Amino acid sequence: MTKQRSEPRISVNKLAQYITSRAARQNQILQNAKFPPDYITSYYREAAEAIARFLASEMIDTAILEGTIKSLNQTVPATVYETRRVAGNIDAIETFAAMLDDIDLKGAAAQLGSQIAPHLPLQGVSISVRHEVTLHSTAKGTPLIGGVKLHFPTTEPLDDEQAGYVSAIMQSFCDTHLWKHGTTYAPHCMVVDMASKQVYPGAKSVIRRMKDVKSACDQIASLWPSITKL
Repeated sequence: MTKQRSEPRISVNKLAQYITSRAARQNQILQNAKFPPDYITSYYREAAEAIARFLASEMIDTAILEGTIKSLNQTVPATVYETRRVAGNIDAIETFAAMLDDIDLKGAAAQLGSQIAPHLPLQGVSISVRHEVTLHSTAKGTPLIGGVKLHFPTTEPLDDEQAGYVSAIMQSFCDTHLWKHGTTYAPHCMVVDMASKQVYPGAKSVIRRMKDVKSACDQIASLWPSITKL
């Protein structure tokens, strides 16, 4: 039986792509959001977990990355799909390792993000934002909070504009759900994209971007009931 979400829900990365895409691509994104394929959330599971653990080790324990690659290489896939998935995870970790010189946490301490994080409700749409890691620092006695969002699919690299929307939504998430841990700090809300091999810093023009996000969510909420399985 095909899985179907009755209420509007979308991931932060997909929402950023939706905002910047043409109608045909927007329709495809909403199709996958309402009728999500089973494989979507777990495809890069090992890579995401290893990278998050490495970041939380203050980017010191490279054995985390090396050990995950070794474990994946020893896996005996049972299907063609699993063979591709394992290879994709290895490639993602190796790509991340080659990007380490570009990652600057700006003195923040990284902690693993919650596995069960709340969604960000906006204009009737539930946005899945969960940071793989949260970033914590202090400036003039004031606790600061942010996080790192990872992006993997090699066929869907993010660009500057899309990463800016992801960062803006992450900042809204911090304002809504992480305020007890500190004041949201834009430079701590960064995006690491293995597809484009880019590290995108935190967005500064948040108000303008969030207007676009709210407009897109209004549209998604309006269209959701009419989306049918193709």
